[in-house]
Amino acid sequence: MYPVAANENREGSDLMATDARISTALPSHPKTKKLARRLGPAGPLGCIYLFLWVASNRSDGDLTGMTDEDIELAVDWTGDDGAFVRAMVDVGFLEGIASERLVHDWAEHHPWAAGAGARSEKSRWAALCKQHGRAEAARQMPEYAQRIGAASHPQAGSEPESASGKPDAVLESASGTQLAESGSAPSPFRLPSDSFPSPPPTAKKPAKARAAPIPAPDDVDAQVWADWLKLRKDKGATVTTTVIDGARCEALKAGMAFEAFLREWCIRGSQGLKADWLKPDNRAGPATRPASESFRERDDRIARERVKAWAPGVAAGAERDQHIIEMEPANVFALQGD
Repeated sequence: MYPVAANENREGSDLMATDARISTALPSHPKTKKLARRLGPAGPLGCIYLFLWVASNRSDGDLTGMTDEDIELAVDWTGDDGAFVRAMVDVGFLEGIASERLVHDWAEHHPWAAGAGARSEKSRWAALCKQHGRAEAARQMPEYAQRIGAASHPQAGSEPESASGKPDAVLESASGTQLAESGSAPSPFRLPSDSFPSPPPTAKKPAKARAAPIPAPDDVDAQVWADWLKLRKDKGATVTTTVIDGARCEALKAGMAFEAFLREWCIRGSQGLKADWLKPDNRAGPATRPASESFRERDDRIARERVKAWAPGVAAGAERDQHIIEMEPANVFALQGD
């Protein structure tokens, strides 16, 4: 920390800025160039040191009470005594007489740092009001209370209240810079609260009713059907009547029972299955044609399955009205002999 001159920590200055604004145009500014011609590179560097020191210790830019020697000690000036302050005054970075120096246009270029003292006073005032009430706060901070107009309306015995009332809604720093009530950095403009109305709440869309699962057909084992449904779900594919009819058609083309076709489908783990994809070994087995089934019986069965797949109503009527008894010729002669 740089040396601190006497009477530096004035009332209300306990909360100081921890940074300062340095313009990118400072190196090319005519004042900076003049300062460098008078003092060399140490001159502009000392100027930057002084700005940072003022932001931290004299945030309003008022160096009253500091001698020229105090100012040069604050920036660790090692040149001739008085040369730094004299050059700063000559180029226009400092103004005023000895012991009453001011940083030129400090509040204009450093509004946030310039309002640190006022923000500190406001924070202290708010804490006192909250803990002891406005009357006690005005007694402990008479100058601040008089400045905001609170001293003329004390309320003895009143409950503690915050300092967010109208009298102290907006404060001014020593330089006249207005500070926002929240204590944040000054804003170039303020928008009304209704400038951006909240959007109306959106109505929630009703949840879609889940389709009832398709029950297993009579000619398919429940476990095989469940495995096939899960496979379709994992693949992101739907199960509809059209899909089932198409699967039955492919099973007929392959000469396989529908359950055997679905079982082979699950074993492969594919999204779809065509009869043309199946090799003869995949089609063989008990599920394709029972050993006791003749070729004629197989053809009849396949025909019935095709009718059942494409015209289930016709197939049901045919089964209900079917009264055909097939007999071998030998059996007919045997009956006649009886």
